[in-house]
Amino acid sequence: MVMYWLVQSIEPSLSKQYIALNTAKDVWDTIAEQYSGENNYARGCDIRNECSRFSQGGLSLVEYYSKLTYMWQQLDSHCSFTPTNPTDVVAFQRYMDKLRVWDFLAGLNPEYDQVRVLALCKDLFPTLQQTYNLIQHEESRRSIMLPSITPGQSALAISRPSVTPNDPKSNPTKKVCDYYGKPRHTKEFCRKLHGCPKGRGGKSTSTRSQAHMSEVLYCSFSSWQ
Repeated sequence: MVMYWLVQSIEPSLSKQYIALNTAKDVWDTIAEQYSGENNYARGCDIRNECSRFSQGGLSLVEYYSKLTYMWQQLDSHCSFTPTNPTDVVAFQRYMDKLRVWDFLAGLNPEYDQVRVLALCKDLFPTLQQTYNLIQHEESRRSIMLPSITPGQSALAISRPSVTPNDPKSNPTKKVCDYYGKPRHTKEFCRKLHGCPKGRGGKSTSTRSQAHMSEVLYCSFSSWQ
């Protein structure tokens, strides 16, 4: 009964190799030997490499720290260090803590560079928890300091029409008179079609004054558009 339960609880693609075993103990011992973390040095090496290469990327600070902590816990299951006295225990814990501080800081995104340098320049090397608290404080400060965009500003940004360089109304150099064929003015302000502007008293101005007046009218019209 127990043997049947063990075999049925295993992934079907893997359970066939245990059906021919005689007892439940044989099944259990075989599984333990194959999948036990103890003395599985290759898996321990893989986890260690994953820890050293793992980076924050698109994860939040909490998600990044949680996943890294989980990998450290997996790595601990493959470590067989047994201290012989209390001094060794403290020294080993400090050593492992320092390695994990380096892993944690190395994988942070570039926006934490300044606070990362601050953590590494302390006279007394911080613990892992102190380092995490320091980075978390920096993240909280950033979220407070970043300006928020109001709904009105967002609506203005969305509703504001875009101006393209090829639009004649937005670029005077693109204007061409439909009547005279000359650039930099339109048919409505063409002197060939409408004549030169008059000065005071209904008299025509001099050529230079007329040109000046036309330029003023053109500039005013361009500004209005």
